[in-house]
Amino acid sequence: MDMPIDPPLLVKDTPKPRPLRSLADARAFVDVELRVGRPPPWRELQHRLETVSDQEDAVEAIGALRELLETEELLVQPKQGFVEEPRD
Repeated sequence: MDMPIDPPLLVKDTPKPRPLRSLADARAFVDVELRVGRPPPWRELQHRLETVSDQEDAVEAIGALRELLETEELLVQPKQGFVEEPRD
C-alpha cells in the first residue's frame, strides 16, 4: 500500500533537503538510514512502515516517522511568517 504524505516531510540531507512525498518514499528513506546505522527506534519504525495495511496504519506510521525525525533533529521545519499580499 502506498499513500501520499501531504504536506511532504522535508528531511535534512546532502546536498539539499529531501522531500518524502509518499509512504514509499518514507520506506526507502528509512531503509537507507538503517544501512548507515541508526538506533533501535528506526528498526521499529521500519517494521511499522512495512506492515501498513490500511489508511489508519499509514497515518499512524507517518506520524511516528515525523516524531522520530523531530527527535533526531532531521526534520526541516517549514518557514512560517507573514506573507504580504500583492498590492493593486
